[in-house]
Amino acid sequence: MTTAPHDQTRGDSTPYIEDGASAFLSRNEVASLCMKAARGAGMSWGLAEEAGFAAAWLVQHGINGPSHLYAHLDQAQGRPWSDLCPTVTPGAWQAPVGRALCPIALGATLCDYAGLPESIQAGSSLKIGKVDHPILLIPFLAAIAVSQSILFDIAWAGGAAHLDGGSEALLKAAAALDGQQLAITLTASFGNPQVASAGKLPSISADVISALNTLAMRTTVPSSESSRAGAGSTTSDND
Repeated sequence: MTTAPHDQTRGDSTPYIEDGASAFLSRNEVASLCMKAARGAGMSWGLAEEAGFAAAWLVQHGINGPSHLYAHLDQAQGRPWSDLCPTVTPGAWQAPVGRALCPIALGATLCDYAGLPESIQAGSSLKIGKVDHPILLIPFLAAIAVSQSILFDIAWAGGAAHLDGGSEALLKAAAALDGQQLAITLTASFGNPQVASAGKLPSISADVISALNTLAMRTTVPSSESSRAGAGSTTSDND
């Protein structure tokens, strides 16, 4: 792999990757790049921060969060994000116009409603309409599990996964949910979730990094003659 010198005027969050190589990005690099990419795809800054959190959490646990996030952003582009956010009703949540829910918006809303009757509590279930790339929901469920001392089961047509906080259950759930678009049912039970150990950093392909950087660049303002002319201090720094 070769990398070109980082051009600070580009606004990229990561080095430019040449020769079609892959790269290992740190959690902080993933969070920054994915936050900007989500914002470039049209998410609000608040949701974009949640997207960066989700992708970085998955990377920390050995799962290719950036790839999953880009696949979701690419699928959702051009649609009003408000149409991909859940309508909250007791026992059942779904997108307002029947579209597949954004897992980032869904996860953030589940966190906001954690412990409230409209959401899910130990001993109850919540039916959720079709979710795009539900693997991106796992970091939010992990956060809720710790804060509420509960364990989650996820069920869908033809499959199920148990999340106890441990690494083995996490990787099994991630493999089962990879690339899916599913209507799911969440069931919560009392329990003390394990703490998943950090996994081996996944290799992120050059194509995914480039695609995320392209989205991230939408958050920058192109330079102009006037902005370049106004750059720098107007006073001397000579004493």
